[in-house]
Amino acid sequence: MGSVQTMAKSKIIYKEKADIFAEYYHPQSDDSLEYKSTLLIKDSGKQPITMKLKFDGMHPSFAPMPPEEHIIRAKDIIDLYLKLKRWFGKYGYELK
Repeated sequence: MGSVQTMAKSKIIYKEKADIFAEYYHPQSDDSLEYKSTLLIKDSGKQPITMKLKFDGMHPSFAPMPPEEHIIRAKDIIDLYLKLKRWFGKYGYELK
């Protein structure tokens, strides 16, 4: 009989909650966004870093509104930052 291998479940090694702010990139606009974020880092996996975003603030007056909830998965912190920046940029916002 062959041996049965079970995959060990990855464990959360770091968790942090933070506020993320983004500003609409237009000289005549003062629209900005605020999201509550939860960062989770696991000890294994192809993309061990996960950031969950949840909108928490006033909706913009004229600027486009990104989805109110979003999840970003990344292989490392730099990849996470680039994906976060790209996601906000898709809607015309820059991180503050």
